[in-house]
Amino acid sequence: MTSTLAKTRAQNVRRAYKVFIFALKAGGTAKTSTTTALAVQLGLRGYRVLVIDLDPQCNATRVLGRRVFKPGQKSLTDVMADKAQLKDIIVQARYRTDPDGDGDDSFTEIPNVWIAPGDLDHPDIDDAERILNAEDGNVFWLKDGLDDLAEEFDVDVVLIDPPATYGRLTVTALVLLDEETEGAVIPPVLCTYKEADALVRLEKKLKEISERRMYQRRGIRPQMKYVMACAAPTASFGTEEHWETFNELKEEYGDILLPPVHWSGVATKIYRNECAVPILSPNSRPSQDYAKVATALGFPQR
Repeated sequence: MTSTLAKTRAQNVRRAYKVFIFALKAGGTAKTSTTTALAVQLGLRGYRVLVIDLDPQCNATRVLGRRVFKPGQKSLTDVMADKAQLKDIIVQARYRTDPDGDGDDSFTEIPNVWIAPGDLDHPDIDDAERILNAEDGNVFWLKDGLDDLAEEFDVDVVLIDPPATYGRLTVTALVLLDEETEGAVIPPVLCTYKEADALVRLEKKLKEISERRMYQRRGIRPQMKYVMACAAPTASFGTEEHWETFNELKEEYGDILLPPVHWSGVATKIYRNECAVPILSPNSRPSQDYAKVATALGFPQR
């Protein structure tokens, strides 16, 4: 881990961190673009951010400039298999500045943002669910890893990009939200009925976890405290379906609906450019929208 993440705190005083999980059982709902954009916005505001890329597609790792692994470098898959510790795989997030190279000099580091990366080329990347299901206790591997990390390193907020399923990988993130951890599940919802309907399934899954005795004993109760409307329609973009779904979201979830992130073509460019929205296009509407979301979540400029 980069040495600048070392904790600067009074002895024996543990600093709390918030956890936000961008979960929804629907593909292409802006989970990765939201995770990475908010990470950068918070980092630029002076908050120390850790991104955890649980999705086997490893898109957050790519957008934050850590797609290429060095020989011997470990990833989250190794942590799941108990072959590495979470605190030892963390690297500083970056963005690409040279479109032709893959060396360190082709990237610039992002202040205050780190990532626990996923390795798309890891031989066991597609077997994560099998690895975690091998032992009952493995559902808490991430929780234990963050507890160990927090004893040595200073983090203000943890942002998690899970897969578009409610399997063991996503559950390992959801069980982080216990009575001692401030945070929330935040589903990013595209403004179409298919994605909006997925909110019902998410609420059902959270209720199921909260009611399981093994989780109740640990005070685990993940809650959907916010909803995000992504690719929200604008004056120049949006069909009748987009507007109808957007209005339904406002009517159904208005009290917990975050400022909307409006549609823009810039969001589709973050993967090719290996660069999050606020850096790729700082004056774009999505970048400004994500800044409003950061403020609404309680993170003003420091």
